[in-house]
Amino acid sequence: MEALDVALPAETLERPAPKPKPRLRVGVFAAAQRQPRWVIDALGRIATSECARIAVLALGLAAPEATAPLWSLYARLDRRLFGAGPDAAELLDVITEIPHEERIGLAAPASIVQWRGKVAALDLDVALALDDVDDGLLEGLARYGVWRFCAGEAAASMDPLACAREVAEGAPLTTTGLKVKLADGGGERLVYASAARTNAFSASRNRDEALRKSAAFAVRALGELHRSGAQWLERCPECVSSAPARAAPGLKVAAGDVARLGARAAWRGAQKLLAVDQWSIAYRFEETRGVVADLAGFRRLVPPRDRLWADPFALAVAGRHFIFFEEMPFATGKAHIAAVEIARDGSCSKPRRVLERDYHLSYPFLFEHDGGLYMVPESSANRTVDLYRCVAFPNRWKLERTLLRGVRCADATLHHDGTRWWMFAASAPEGGALDDELHLFHADRLEGDWRPHERNPVKSDVRSARPAGALFRDEQGLCRPAQVGAPRYGAAVAIQRILRLTPTEFAEREARRIQPARADRVLGIHTYNHSGGLTVMDGFAYRLRNPLARPRG
Repeated sequence: MEALDVALPAETLERPAPKPKPRLRVGVFAAAQRQPRWVIDALGRIATSECARIAVLALGLAAPEATAPLWSLYARLDRRLFGAGPDAAELLDVITEIPHEERIGLAAPASIVQWRGKVAALDLDVALALDDVDDGLLEGLARYGVWRFCAGEAAASMDPLACAREVAEGAPLTTTGLKVKLADGGGERLVYASAARTNAFSASRNRDEALRKSAAFAVRALGELHRSGAQWLERCPECVSSAPARAAPGLKVAAGDVARLGARAAWRGAQKLLAVDQWSIAYRFEETRGVVADLAGFRRLVPPRDRLWADPFALAVAGRHFIFFEEMPFATGKAHIAAVEIARDGSCSKPRRVLERDYHLSYPFLFEHDGGLYMVPESSANRTVDLYRCVAFPNRWKLERTLLRGVRCADATLHHDGTRWWMFAASAPEGGALDDELHLFHADRLEGDWRPHERNPVKSDVRSARPAGALFRDEQGLCRPAQVGAPRYGAAVAIQRILRLTPTEFAEREARRIQPARADRVLGIHTYNHSGGLTVMDGFAYRLRNPLARPRG
């Protein structure tokens, strides 16, 4: 084919390429030179980002805040018992760790006016306040206000033991975020918020996971500000906290708090000795997807005592019905994908392994495309999202393509909207919980290239982030089953109604919930699927151990 000779208008030829936006200028203000590891991580992300740079470090000479001796003793024991990783609160030198353009001291009382004039001359976009720095000192010195990390329902500023008190108090959620005190008296806005399930037994693990996750908040919010400008800040929800700019230092750990934590850990240890946390499968035949509120009317497939069955997906083939699911023997702790055939009279075949690898597999997401049957099992242990094609039903599957590599994605769920492929997945960095944050990817073709959503993670809330089954449509539109991960893992399934889904936008709201009822005799549900007239879910319950049973692999 010959090339077309098209004459472009002169103004088109002469129009210069749009200049990239300048990076935001961030000033970091801290009373102490040594800062927690998670804060250093947050500052490092800002300094190396494409949206912002650290224009100045303004540091005081204060010593880091000391923790209570009782807490220090408890934390050492906690880490030894529960295997917490590197301490997110370990203190490091911010000067040697973080690239910055200029460094000044923090204001002395006698020179505040002169100091403020010097800072104002730096033309900062954002003032990031840490530790005991008074927000009032920084008011009016940055175009987009004073930013500060926060924690708790009251959005109080981070103190040295933030995210530990939730464990002591038995709170179901640990919330962290980032708030902004706008310039010119514009009030406070919550520009980033995240809710995680509280670790019921380890304050150190709970704190580390929450703080490590919080290290990403500032660069994400700065990226949105860089893209959208001041209008985005003004649209953020108002921060209704009446908490002071700086919370009272330290967590007053009492002997009673430590005793409650110890009793909770002992109870959980005894529970694990006497019983197993076992998932089983529930199913019901119905020609169209009904409105399900709980497991009433469902039949059960209960596994042997030595394993669990979870993450069921239904499939109809030539008038026969199958359930694919995760099967995990407790002795190995590594799951594979299995399948059973189910008849309407309740009879079922013996489970057979259909896909196994030398790493953990679960959540066998099934779908048909161009006449073929495909599966995307959860393989976060391998740091991949893999696409398999069925070559001989039901137990021969060929690895067709790796869709994503080098990422920890759980429960990848694909959806085609008629023009574009979408992938919903829970994702987290190494060591982080996979239940809190929903990431989106999209592609023009199933095989890729898969691109991350501009606003990833599009949700950071353990109560509705992680996928719980295939998307479906009802009379009001597109729905997404999501796991409710608090107060326990797999507490319920939330049916989320998707309101906007584009490469630059995502919004959804909860339409209803499926949760265990007293009559169900289960404590949780975390998967919901329907296909070919068969609805499947799973249920979690405690099951007493049989000391005479021999583990089967």
